[in-house]
Amino acid sequence: MNQLAPSPAKPLALRAPGARRRGVGQAGAHGQGQGREVDPAHPVCLTGLRPTTRDTTVAPLIVERRDQEFVEGLLADLGDTRQHASLLTATPARLGATMRVFQPLQRVFNMVVLEAFCDVPGQPRIDPKEIDSSGFVLRRIDGNRRLAWLKAGTKVFGWEVVDENLDPAHDRRASAVSLGHPALDALAPSQQKVRSAGSVRLAASPVPVSEDVQPLFVAPPDVCTGAGKTLLFGNLRVASGELTEGAAVAPAFGTDAAERDQLLAHLVNYLKPGPARELFAPPGKRSFTTEEFIQVAQATDTDPTPPFSRAAFDKLDRNLGLMLVQLNNEFDAFGTGAGALAMQAALKQLAVETDVAGRKTDPSDRGKTEVSGFGKAGKIHLPTHNAWDFLVAAKAVMLDAVPGASVTIPDRFGAVSADIGTAISEAMMACLQEQYGKVLPASGRFDAGRGGVDPQFVVRAFIRLEPEHPGCPGRLLWSPYSEAFTIAPWFESSGVPVPVIPLPDLMDREQLKRVRPTVAFALPAKLAALLQKNSAKDLADGKGKGVDNGGIGLGWICSFSLPIITLCAFIVLNIFLSLFNLIFFWLPFLKICIPIPKAKE
Repeated sequence: MNQLAPSPAKPLALRAPGARRRGVGQAGAHGQGQGREVDPAHPVCLTGLRPTTRDTTVAPLIVERRDQEFVEGLLADLGDTRQHASLLTATPARLGATMRVFQPLQRVFNMVVLEAFCDVPGQPRIDPKEIDSSGFVLRRIDGNRRLAWLKAGTKVFGWEVVDENLDPAHDRRASAVSLGHPALDALAPSQQKVRSAGSVRLAASPVPVSEDVQPLFVAPPDVCTGAGKTLLFGNLRVASGELTEGAAVAPAFGTDAAERDQLLAHLVNYLKPGPARELFAPPGKRSFTTEEFIQVAQATDTDPTPPFSRAAFDKLDRNLGLMLVQLNNEFDAFGTGAGALAMQAALKQLAVETDVAGRKTDPSDRGKTEVSGFGKAGKIHLPTHNAWDFLVAAKAVMLDAVPGASVTIPDRFGAVSADIGTAISEAMMACLQEQYGKVLPASGRFDAGRGGVDPQFVVRAFIRLEPEHPGCPGRLLWSPYSEAFTIAPWFESSGVPVPVIPLPDLMDREQLKRVRPTVAFALPAKLAALLQKNSAKDLADGKGKGVDNGGIGLGWICSFSLPIITLCAFIVLNIFLSLFNLIFFWLPFLKICIPIPKAKE
């Protein structure tokens, strides 16, 4: 029997033990192949497109394509062995030492290329008919781990640690044990581990979990024949609008020393350790109601004398108002969460102080602080109530605009001791931990990591081979991991030629006459009245309060030309680009204008 290996240009089929077929590579004296028995368990390898080498660990090849018919272009190059050398170098460019891929939005497409062959002498390609199914997964690098994007039915769990060698599809995984009945098998702890892809967090999932799989296709027969290889290819998807169903995992605020110092520095001064601090109040108006506060906020030049000046209003907003906004908006300190309750407990230990003049001290003033130099008839710092009660009253007027509410601003916000300062800082960290889940309730599949660090990804492909015996399971074969890569954000330029949007000639009146309205806006009566006459100007100058026509008025339909709107936006854009260039110096990067000679249009 002739023992020469089959030619790599033709596929080697996997057959059951005892099955015999004619040799596929070596012809006899009369052109007939010699029969040989094929071992069904011989190793099969799945690697990236290989050069002329016997290496069985070549990583999946990622090819960057910029042609519009990128699939046809790739297949044409794969079918021509003379193009393989250029394909091996057509990988995405690098940013530093890391490969960086662009998104389809940037008119760049990334293709994954692999080949499947038998690891026997001669390394013949396998018969495509023996491949039951194929695909590849995209995994995110997290330190020494590779995370999989997991789903259960229509629910998205997000990036999880899994058993990387399990079949990504839950319905293709073999049972871990057999207890004689499917219902008993499903209850076995080892089977539950298989159902959840080995994820510890999802071990209690009531439905099986699958990893997101991107399709991998066997190249057409003529391509495989031309290449002398069984080739597989797929389009690498690097953009997605998928979000996790649950809240994003909040970062551990305050565990990093430098970050903790920055957060503590961000606190308003009133909440930092230190002596009592003056609280600003409008001159002669330490007490005011919601209605008076709103009157000052909306005051115009024609209004009667307001309760206090606009300058005092602005200064009040920069002091007390800033503390209220930080507590309410950033920390949700007026809420009911654990962090909010801790913040409230800390603030209740602080006092606010009001000066009382012309009062002699007596034993009942014990605990109150006398101002040095005033003697028995001087002023004393009278702790009127705790800081929390004052802040609640101030919030009702300045933030919530509760009708009829009022607040009296003390002279000072009490001293913050080191112990109370620590309690406030710890409460702040707890508040931020809770706020993170509210502000960012879900994470996207390709979101940047904490601190804006670009996440890294790798590709791993698989094929499922047909069973060697009827009723037996097939084999799952994995490729090595690809080289790690990052994904360029959508706003980066890929270097692909940009589309050109022609604009009408503003100075050509004959052309402008032909630019008819192409879009219409329906304006309700109040908005139409606001835009007429001087109402809009008054509103921009801070003099208007809106237009009230009693509910009766005429609505309007205003038609515009989209090219003209675009032209106006372009003019305004250039004005603001020039203005902001004084700060950012960005024009050399953002705007490139070149002349086009009339004769060469």
